[in-house]
Amino acid sequence: MSVGGAGDGARRFRPATEADAARDGHRFEWLKPDGWREGFRALVLEVDAPDSGRPLVVGVGRIGPNAVHPERDLVELEIDPAHRRRGHGTALLGELGQYSDNSLSSKVEPGSERDGFLRAQGAVTYLEVPLLRVDVAADRTARWCAAVREGHDGAARVVRWTALPREYLVDALTDRYTWQHASWSPTAPREVLRPRVGEEFYEESAREHSWAVVRDGEITALADLYSSDTDESEPVGPRREGALEAVDAAAPHARTDVALCLAAMLEDLREMGVRSLDLDNHPTDPHTAPLLATLHRTEADPVQLVEIPNGLTAVLRDVP
Repeated sequence: MSVGGAGDGARRFRPATEADAARDGHRFEWLKPDGWREGFRALVLEVDAPDSGRPLVVGVGRIGPNAVHPERDLVELEIDPAHRRRGHGTALLGELGQYSDNSLSSKVEPGSERDGFLRAQGAVTYLEVPLLRVDVAADRTARWCAAVREGHDGAARVVRWTALPREYLVDALTDRYTWQHASWSPTAPREVLRPRVGEEFYEESAREHSWAVVRDGEITALADLYSSDTDESEPVGPRREGALEAVDAAAPHARTDVALCLAAMLEDLREMGVRSLDLDNHPTDPHTAPLLATLHRTEADPVQLVEIPNGLTAVLRDVP
C-alpha cells in the first residue's frame, strides 16, 4: 500500500522480512519478520531515498493479540529519528490498526517522546504503575516486620515456595492474577491463563526466596521474588524485584496474611545483605498498596499503560 508522505515522497507499507531484520535490525528495536509469532503482523514503512531513489526503511511496526488480556491488542512502532515529525508514525499506526478491531495498548514513560506521540493519537492511561522501592536495610523495616509477626493470630504459617508443590502454587498464582486484573484488564479464560502464569511467574521466580502463607491447608498470600539488576545466575543481589498479594482478595485474613508474607521476604533478604526490594504492584491492589504505604518506600521508574483508539473507539473518537 502507498500513501503520500510529507517531505519523504510516497510511503509504502509491506510485510517485514528476514532480510529486513538482518539489514536494519541494529536501527530498530522492534523490527521482526512478519509472522515471527503466531497471530502477529510486522510491517516496514519505506520511502524513496532522496539521493538515490532507492527504497529506504524509515519505520517499523508490529501488532498482535495479547493472549492473557484479549480485550486489547499489543502495538509497537518506531520511526527513524531523522524522519520523525513528518506524519510517518501516524500513518504507520493507522496501517497497523487495520489488522485489528480491538483497541490497542502500549506502555509509556510520562513525558517521553513516545508518550507525546501516542497522546496525540488519542491514547488514554488505563493504569499508572510506579515501581515501589522498599528500603530493606532500614532499621524501621526490621521493626515493621517484628510488629507484623507479633500482631498475627498464629493460625497461619509462612513457608518458602520450595516447600510446596508446583501445581499448588501455580493454581494460587493464577487465582491472584485473575482478580488483580479483573477491574482494569480482564484476563483470558483460566485454561489459557494458567500455563502462562506457570511459565512466567513460577518458572522465572527465585523460588527459594519466594514465600507463601498457608492457612487451613490453603495458600492465602504469595510473595514472589525475581532477578533485578544483578547477574541472573545469582539468587540475590543488592536489589531485587518482587510481587505480592492475596490469593483471594475478599478472604477475612487477607491483609494480615499479605503482611506476614511480605515480612518473611523482607527478613530473608535483609539476612542476605539485600539493600532494597522493588515491588511491581498496582495501585489498585487492595492489600499490598496500603501495606506498602506504611513502609519506607519511594516511587521509581513509573510507567503508564495506555489504550490507543482503534475499531469502535476510533470510530467514536472521529464522530464529527
